[in-house]
Amino acid sequence: MISGREDPFPAVAVRDLIGIVRAMYAAAKLSGAGRAELQRIERVGRDLASALELAQRSGPNTIGASAAWKRAEEAALRAGDLVDALTPAEPLMHAARARIAGKAVGEGKKKASAR
Repeated sequence: MISGREDPFPAVAVRDLIGIVRAMYAAAKLSGAGRAELQRIERVGRDLASALELAQRSGPNTIGASAAWKRAEEAALRAGDLVDALTPAEPLMHAARARIAGKAVGEGKKKASAR
């Protein structure tokens, strides 16, 4: 028996979390995070995107839909592990704003260090 859910897959929430994780990656890169930390963040984003893609390909109450939910839930937990109560949101906002303005992550770092 498939352990499906009555509720539709939370695609909008998953897309929102992907955006947050992308901002986290950009902020981490701006702050000079190491390769391992960037890869950890990237894996969470990839898993969220994979869950979203799988959910879009799968019908309701299918093994694929169940797997998409599981993958999204596990990735969301890991996304939560990337931050704690002391993690400031300001670097995320700066990184997101730089992306919206069309500036590369490296450009933002140069401007920040010039201040």
